[in-house]
Amino acid sequence: MIVAMDGPDGAGKSTQVKRLASWSRSQGLSFRVVGKWQVFEEAQVPQARFLRGSTLDELRVCIAEMPNPARMLFLGWLNTLAAERARAAEEDLVVLDGYWIKHAATELLAGCPEKLVDAIVEAMAPVDTVVFFDVTPQEALRRKKGDITPYECGRDPRCRPESFLSHQTAVRDVMLDWADRRGWDVVRGNTAEAAAQQMRKLLAPKLGVEVNPRRPVAADTPAGH
Repeated sequence: MIVAMDGPDGAGKSTQVKRLASWSRSQGLSFRVVGKWQVFEEAQVPQARFLRGSTLDELRVCIAEMPNPARMLFLGWLNTLAAERARAAEEDLVVLDGYWIKHAATELLAGCPEKLVDAIVEAMAPVDTVVFFDVTPQEALRRKKGDITPYECGRDPRCRPESFLSHQTAVRDVMLDWADRRGWDVVRGNTAEAAAQQMRKLLAPKLGVEVNPRRPVAADTPAGH
């Protein structure tokens, strides 16, 4: 089963991936996480070795400097590679950490032709379930504690908080509209544990496992004690 997890910057996806990994293994399920930024791991994505010598921080700055439609094509390549690798994985639960949603919304707002965005999205390998993590821009900014990039700020090179809030508000509106129209699962939680519990409730029936695995009862302990 392939679960694509996406949402606004600062939505807490990375935290939820770790919690989901622990939960799935407690259920006896094999687990794998696939993400677009694994392009820096040559063993995982050898065809991206031309990026050798670059860093993720540097790449994120360069992406914000790219013009459209080149930027959408590059981001589409990153996401397409990840989706293909997820599709080829054999584990019981495969999590695609980050999907096309955030980038597609951002590039549409930046003026990328809608036909190009649609063509890239339609050509991407399919997934079984899409989970959208929703968080307000104000909460996302608080969580990021100043660690924001130009791309997250609508390509503002000064990375001003007000640019982050304005840009993320517009992107979130587009993503929520897509989530509603496409029938994606939306997870909202004031805490990481609340969001994790929502994830388990969504996925357990599809995987045929329990939401909260029971601890085994010791052989010499009567049931119910």
